[in-house]
Amino acid sequence: MKKILFLSLMALVMVACHSTKNAVDEQKAEIIKNLIEQQQYYVMVGSMRPLTAPTTPVSQGHKMIVRDGMVTCYLPYAGSGQNVGYGASGYKAMNFTGKIIDYTVEYPKSDRARVNFKVDNGDDNYRFHIEVFMNGKTTIDVDPRGRDAVSYSGMIYNINEL
Repeated sequence: MKKILFLSLMALVMVACHSTKNAVDEQKAEIIKNLIEQQQYYVMVGSMRPLTAPTTPVSQGHKMIVRDGMVTCYLPYAGSGQNVGYGASGYKAMNFTGKIIDYTVEYPKSDRARVNFKVDNGDDNYRFHIEVFMNGKTTIDVDPRGRDAVSYSGMIYNINEL
């Protein structure tokens, strides 16, 4: 009898924990959706995957900031350039601020969002494809017009935490 009572109690505890976890997950998903729809977030990058090289960890502090219709990138870059300007403009690569063009958000599955936008910073044109999972993990695929494509992995955060 004690065994049955104990097992029943354990089952109730597990159901309660699962329900609480789902509520927390749903709350986090709502927060992430609001961040990306309002364009008020940043992605702290932990690794980079160049087009022709293996994934590489990056040092702390590299990020992409999306705020009020603008994107600021402090991202490392590895790859070759086909139409890169000479002098100071050729050194910008993935360190720039530019106005966001055609910002769209889609939800292909319930556990993720897909953000697409373009940026022309005067040095190059970039297409950003960002996959945001509702647990905060994020991948950024950048396709510059004059350089090799590059991908980054990281976590999304509220811009107010920056």
